[in-house]
Amino acid sequence: MRLLKDNKGQIRTIEAFFASILLLSALTLIPAMQKHSSDSTETLFSTAHNVLLSLDSNGYLADLISNESWVSLKSCIQSSFSPMVWFNLTVFNENMTPINDVPITSGSPVNDKIAAVDYVCAGTSSNYAVYIVRLQLAGVD
Repeated sequence: MRLLKDNKGQIRTIEAFFASILLLSALTLIPAMQKHSSDSTETLFSTAHNVLLSLDSNGYLADLISNESWVSLKSCIQSSFSPMVWFNLTVFNENMTPINDVPITSGSPVNDKIAAVDYVCAGTSSNYAVYIVRLQLAGVD
């Protein structure tokens, strides 16, 4: 009879059991959150590469660089990404000397996880020129 009347110990045991389940489930979610940040960097890397490939599909990127149309190049890059993505584009010649005198960026970086892609494109005009385009991206966490 006394076992049925003393319910305080049973409630505390059930409460401790649920608290331990809650803590274990929270600990299992922590590594998944860390993995998400590396996946977002890989996504930014592939997105940057795809944008540069699509701009250079018909030689459009090389034409913009050859004509030094930095404002048009910035507009093309800016329209390819959401406003939540920071970008910085630098164009180098074959000696790795920057040739764009106007910054092609969307402001200052929003976080420390920056994905950078170097892309090589060749000019289509009669004077053969090789350009290295470095596109850096960072997303808002």
